[in-house]
Amino acid sequence: MRIFLAEDNEDNYLIVKSNLKKVQEPVELLWAQDGEISIKMLEHEDDIDIFLIDIEMPKIGGLELTNWIRKQERFANKPIIAVTASVFAEMKKMYIEKGFDFILEKPFSRKEFLDILQKAMEIP
Repeated sequence: MRIFLAEDNEDNYLIVKSNLKKVQEPVELLWAQDGEISIKMLEHEDDIDIFLIDIEMPKIGGLELTNWIRKQERFANKPIIAVTASVFAEMKKMYIEKGFDFILEKPFSRKEFLDILQKAMEIP
């Protein structure tokens, strides 16, 4: 399984990387520090299974990045998880409307992370 993480905070990257060690199947984690770098990397990728996208990033934010991902035919149906501290009810609704499948609230526990990842893996 290949997971793409767009996250500008290295500590959050390390938390995700650590949590992925608890996944039963082998996982390759690709990491980009902002939305601009993400697009450059994804232009050369075809095989991503799940996206983890931070909402607040420099240059190109998570909403704009998700919009770009959804326009790419090869990624159009891949699960995208918003990783954010902005989780007011109206924000959650907007994230889903903007193309995210799930929302993972920062800070998150290992159990919350693995539960959301399991749900995402069940999307065909």
